[in-house]
Amino acid sequence: MPVLPLHPAVVHFPVAGVFFAAGALALAAGRPAHRRACLAGAALLLAAAVAGGLAALVTGWQWADQLAYLAGGWGPIPGPRAVEGLAQRHALLALAAVATAALALGLTLVARKREGSPLPPLLAALLSCALIAATGHVGGTMVHAPPEPAAEEPGVRS
Repeated sequence: MPVLPLHPAVVHFPVAGVFFAAGALALAAGRPAHRRACLAGAALLLAAAVAGGLAALVTGWQWADQLAYLAGGWGPIPGPRAVEGLAQRHALLALAAVATAALALGLTLVARKREGSPLPPLLAALLSCALIAATGHVGGTMVHAPPEPAAEEPGVRS
């Protein structure tokens, strides 16, 4: 009996967390008087984004396993033939997005402790935003508009 996939519900937490954290870091850069509070808020949001990202990775891996996408892949990364390569690209982008969110969290904590510039964590958070947007785009394409399998031309054998 198939299990209801939790992945579509869980993915919203890292998306919201990293985008709002980038906003808080931008405020920290633009409003030095509020820097400490903005860095604290960004750290909390990034911690939630990383935790939610890890939950999204686990639930995505479980869903991919249920759909038999992991055949030919590398451990929890789907194989290149799963949904014409989109599942693999989606998983790799998601890993990169969570890793850069974790980097942004670390940089935010350092900036907060040393009263440093919020620019390095802001750049890392913006990179994570771009990676999360790409991850969501590929995931949405995979689910809502999967590519047609390549048809063989008559008389041509592979």
